[in-house]
Amino acid sequence: MTAPATTSMLSLSGIATSFPARTVDANTWARRCGFPQARASALLRNGVQQFHDAAAGSPVTFACEAVSTLLDDTGTTPASIDALIYTHTIQSSVLAPPAGTAAFIQSRMGLDRALAFSLMQQNCVSPVAAIRLLRVLTVAGRPIQRAIVVCADVMGSGCDHLRAIQDLALHSDGACAILLERDTDRNRIMGLHLYTDNRYFRGTDDDLQPVPDDRYYWSAFTTMRAALRQAGITGNELVHVLPHHVNLPGWQRLMAMLSVPQERLFTANFGRLGHVFGADPFINFHTAPRAQPDSHSLLFSSGLAGCFGAMVIRH
Repeated sequence: MTAPATTSMLSLSGIATSFPARTVDANTWARRCGFPQARASALLRNGVQQFHDAAAGSPVTFACEAVSTLLDDTGTTPASIDALIYTHTIQSSVLAPPAGTAAFIQSRMGLDRALAFSLMQQNCVSPVAAIRLLRVLTVAGRPIQRAIVVCADVMGSGCDHLRAIQDLALHSDGACAILLERDTDRNRIMGLHLYTDNRYFRGTDDDLQPVPDDRYYWSAFTTMRAALRQAGITGNELVHVLPHHVNLPGWQRLMAMLSVPQERLFTANFGRLGHVFGADPFINFHTAPRAQPDSHSLLFSSGLAGCFGAMVIRH
């Protein structure tokens, strides 16, 4: 799905995160789940080292902490926020009905003027989908000058054995808040593309694991290529590729498909943070070395049920 062209562009003006203090390494996780040492060794070979563990912590608490930090760090007043979108991947990361998670964050953070709602079912691509929706709203004439997208997920101790995505990632608990502003010069969103492959509608196999399929690489590549074309650049013009923290060996293959030098793949957070659901590319954008003005970076994420999303930023 292609984002609409518009002369009123959104920019990534700020990013803040919130993580539980406790970290668990791959060996400890395998032992406490009763998995053989070989499972931990396979994860370590694929660059998976540890994850943040919230135990009984609430994802909504982490979301509010991330939004609070974002407002403080950017000097943004709550009254200036026109929209708030809460996104998540797993169903347990929202307050049970009839309560409303977006409304709770809105009330607690004093975002009284904001249009507030939540978005899911794009799984780990949900924050990118939320940004696309904000772009559509600006095209439709909605007076959105400044918005926040916040994503938060907590796996929960009862689901600890499900943290691993095959031997390619360990889910990490945490939250990320993103400030988007209209018509600013730096970090403009120049291309944004979403794609859903309906062959994966079940999400996982009977063992709650992704279904291996080499067409994944083609879907990921074509999604990124579409975003690059919207931005009017090629892969070798990118200064950074900011990935989701899944399948580090697969990322080396994708970099070759994109004709991007391997050293431009930003991997510093891959093993240190784990796979923070939809937050990975935005965390990487926040922590990657500052790029020169007018250079470009690519953010990418994919999720279960065949969801893919890519975004190109002009610094």
